[in-house]
Amino acid sequence: MGSFFALFFMLILGLFPVNASEIDAYVEQHETQLFYPQLVARFYQNEQLKWYSPNARKNLENQLALLVLADLNNALEQRYYHLQNSKDLEYDILATDTLIYLLTYQSKIPKRGRGWFFGSRLDEHIGEPYPQIISSINSAFTDERLDYLTQTLAPNSEKYEGFYGHLLSYYDPYSEPIEKLTSSKLIRPNQEISYVSLVNRLYVAGELTKEESRELLLHDNGLYNLELVDVVKRFQKRHGLLPDGIIGPKTKYWLNMSAKERVRIMALNIQRLRLWENKKARFVLVNIPSYEMQYWQEDELLFHSKVIVGKLARKTPLFSTYLNSIVFNPRWKVPTKIMKEDILPKAFNDKGFLQAQNFEIVPTWLSDEVIPIEDIDWEQMSIETFPYKLRQKSGNSNALGRYKFNTPNRNAIYLHDTPSKSLFRKQTRAYSSGCIRVERASEFAQLLMKESHFSKKEYRNYHQLPETKEAFLSQMISVYTIYQTAWIDEKNQVQFRDDIYKYDQWSKSKN
Repeated sequence: MGSFFALFFMLILGLFPVNASEIDAYVEQHETQLFYPQLVARFYQNEQLKWYSPNARKNLENQLALLVLADLNNALEQRYYHLQNSKDLEYDILATDTLIYLLTYQSKIPKRGRGWFFGSRLDEHIGEPYPQIISSINSAFTDERLDYLTQTLAPNSEKYEGFYGHLLSYYDPYSEPIEKLTSSKLIRPNQEISYVSLVNRLYVAGELTKEESRELLLHDNGLYNLELVDVVKRFQKRHGLLPDGIIGPKTKYWLNMSAKERVRIMALNIQRLRLWENKKARFVLVNIPSYEMQYWQEDELLFHSKVIVGKLARKTPLFSTYLNSIVFNPRWKVPTKIMKEDILPKAFNDKGFLQAQNFEIVPTWLSDEVIPIEDIDWEQMSIETFPYKLRQKSGNSNALGRYKFNTPNRNAIYLHDTPSKSLFRKQTRAYSSGCIRVERASEFAQLLMKESHFSKKEYRNYHQLPETKEAFLSQMISVYTIYQTAWIDEKNQVQFRDDIYKYDQWSKSKN
């Protein structure tokens, strides 16, 4: 009986002994399958197993599973299944090796995450862990804080738990294939439709519960009835589509998406949360795929607006900076690429174009000299040899509109107004050359001026002046451009959006 209790307490305290030669033999035999074989061996010099806590195991396995589902590295899937099917010493060594990998991965996201999550994949070898990682693992093993350490593997975001819960609701590895909608025609209310297929696709998409889908199937009359139309409108809104109830190509694309692919997109976007998990208390957030800007203070949404972002050929980059001033009636210094690709071809074709659009020709940005358009010898130069700069004067036709929100960054990307208001009525709004056009720019400028203690009269004076003038904010505001094609909204619903820059697809394995 005494030996039983001794063994029992050894297991509880994680003191179950293992043979040093067994450890060395296992590490040597499986060296190529381990990420950090030499580091792992060091943790077992006291010849004791470490992973006796069910919670620690669960935390580790959950975060590894999310990486596997995100499909960012093929080797991780092999590791996950190997871990699931091992026990005792083998499990312990694999778990410790995996912990080193996940903590190293987590630590390198600030510098390498954009590459990993947007157009690339996790490298075969992500590099050596920082010394503090090894130290934290040692402390966790010594002080029995493995539960706590493995909890820190999850993204530090208030959205994570809800996101994870929704992902699990889609995950069904044993699901049977469900027929897709194949009609090439637009499907309108009260038209004939494959009723069962539509209900089943709405269930796979998470728009209907199992009980709701069963109830709808009881009313199958072969028609796209108003009850189903309402469900489809809700579905369309949740996918950033025009909620008109008409099932066209875009709606069919999202209806026919498999649950497995939705899980992959959600798992990938959970990893992306790690890039912007440490936002300040006061910040502007632009989510590129949703074409939306939000202004937050202390977890309260103060302002939001539709935005226009960069087209595929000139993507709006992902960056973080700050907003420090508002430029009223801005002049536009035309970037060289836009000048050569968009404006000069029109100018060479139509000599009156530059003057009609209020462009000035200047030798350099620092020069006050303006070169008369008629003095340019257009016949003796080409677009490539054009030696000057272009600047557009302020005014209603200026490409920046009446407001530029100054956000210093190396990409020369900023938020601004626009004279092309009609584009905001479109569902897809990737039309700019990289900068972010704000629909409600005037309201945003007024709010920022008010927060910086400018009076309404001062705002009007800035706004009505014909010349360019800059108003500096009393406090800088953090600005983040992000790329989330799936997220959890304020109603705890999962939202999906088109992968406009194809980052989701580039992160996917080709297998």
